[in-house]
Amino acid sequence: MTYSELLAHAQTAKDQELILTTIKGKPFKVGIYREVPFFIPLSTNHGRSDGRRAAERFLKRFNESSSHRPKDYQDVTVNSSYYIALILHFHPYPK
Repeated sequence: MTYSELLAHAQTAKDQELILTTIKGKPFKVGIYREVPFFIPLSTNHGRSDGRRAAERFLKRFNESSSHRPKDYQDVTVNSSYYIALILHFHPYPK
């Protein structure tokens, strides 16, 4: 997955006002500011992002490992559970 594809998924989620859910069941919404996705947990309603570089580091590792475990990304971003949920919404596991 490329950064452009991730950004397109975030834009779609934002435009459709989707409420997504992390693997642990925490609902959130997605926004975009200056070409960077940010996440709004419904529990706090405060946006959170650690920037484009962290998103790019997440994607690099995701593309290498395909892991859906947030723990595998804890050294590159604090938002891995949100990125994973966003990706899985648009590319779910095969059934």
